[in-house]
Amino acid sequence: MYIIIAGAGSVGYSLAKILSYKHSVVVIDKDFDKLNTISEDLDILTIHGDIENPKTFTKLEIDEANLYIAVTNNDEANLLSTIIVDDVVNVQSKIVRLKNDSFLSSKILEKLSINFAVFPNLTTAKKVKALLEFPRLNNVKYFHQTSFKLASIIVDYKGDHRYLLSDILKGNIISVGIERDKNFEIVDNNFLLEKDDLLYLFGDIEEIREVAKKLNNFMPDIIKKVVIFGANELSQKIAKEILSKKIQIKIIDKDKKLCKEALQYLDGEVTVINSNFEDSQLFEEEGVDSADMVISTYLNDEKNIIKAIESKDLGVKKVVAINSDKDYYSLMHKLGLIVVRGPKAGAYYAILENISSSQIVTQRHYCGGAGVIFIRKIYSNSESIGKNIIELKIDSIKAILIRDNEIINISSDIFLKAGDTIALFGKIDKKDEMERWIYEL
Repeated sequence: MYIIIAGAGSVGYSLAKILSYKHSVVVIDKDFDKLNTISEDLDILTIHGDIENPKTFTKLEIDEANLYIAVTNNDEANLLSTIIVDDVVNVQSKIVRLKNDSFLSSKILEKLSINFAVFPNLTTAKKVKALLEFPRLNNVKYFHQTSFKLASIIVDYKGDHRYLLSDILKGNIISVGIERDKNFEIVDNNFLLEKDDLLYLFGDIEEIREVAKKLNNFMPDIIKKVVIFGANELSQKIAKEILSKKIQIKIIDKDKKLCKEALQYLDGEVTVINSNFEDSQLFEEEGVDSADMVISTYLNDEKNIIKAIESKDLGVKKVVAINSDKDYYSLMHKLGLIVVRGPKAGAYYAILENISSSQIVTQRHYCGGAGVIFIRKIYSNSESIGKNIIELKIDSIKAILIRDNEIINISSDIFLKAGDTIALFGKIDKKDEMERWIYEL
């Protein structure tokens, strides 16, 4: 595939890095420093120029491209560039990142023949909302290639009974790792679970929900009270997504202007508290200690960590911290926080997963980056159809085939069919081997 990426920021860089593994990628930006960083790290073509100027695209010296992805920080530039690029290059598919989600209710995207638009704050808000649907689960990850999900459960139940993994792995679920004492391992079904283990399961989410009822008696059954630290645009989107008559939501922020904006955006349906002090007295007065869930949504990861730890110290069981800087991802996880990747990371994954091609492999991290997932779907136009799965010689990973909504263990006597999905789960040190194997299918 020939892919053009407009924007060399963190999202553009991340997309270029993974897509350039097997495809021809060119990145366009008017920032020399960002382009130099990409050129030093990746073996791809970079073009200096303004995507709102038609002359920029003539530098490509091509007639056709498979995909155009506009991920600059400017909505107008991203939209306008989809028109300009069409005048110079025949683009088969177009994807844009947009901050303003009012475009969802307009016909502009359709008129511009944009195949997919990602709205980062909305994407992150929906991920937080998913946590409310499965209160006893620690975290949940969704994949567009399959209805199966990856979920983590904190082992914390009453009584002295100890479970073998084989005791709980009934039906259409598998274990894909366990974290104990901050160490992540892929274990077999004879593994004996202990209190405070963090167990990762993949498969039918309703079956995983039943397992969680056995393994965790301390997470709330229903989320009724939510406290959100931060009144920024992201927190407003989160509150809007989870707004329900059954949920009491409080937003707390020092910024008077943001509080006013949040109150207006949410039509007064949420309690918004403007306070210059966010200390233990405020926590007590506003009932933070009685919240079923606390979500810290500041753009500063360090501040999110502080608020989340303070909430855990008060006894809140389900504490969520939004992660914007990938350097803090592992730390947040090690501190026992539920980590939801912020808008930029959310946009990256949403774009990657919506390209929908047999040639594109989805790569995700879990367990604070200690684990890695590769998922590849075999579409009807794939050259892999009819080929047998090549022998897998990688130790300590879980490899499965999903066919007709059933999990099948990988073996070399299986011949691939359209609609099949292959998934690999392993430790991060196996990443390169796993990536090579799944791309060679």
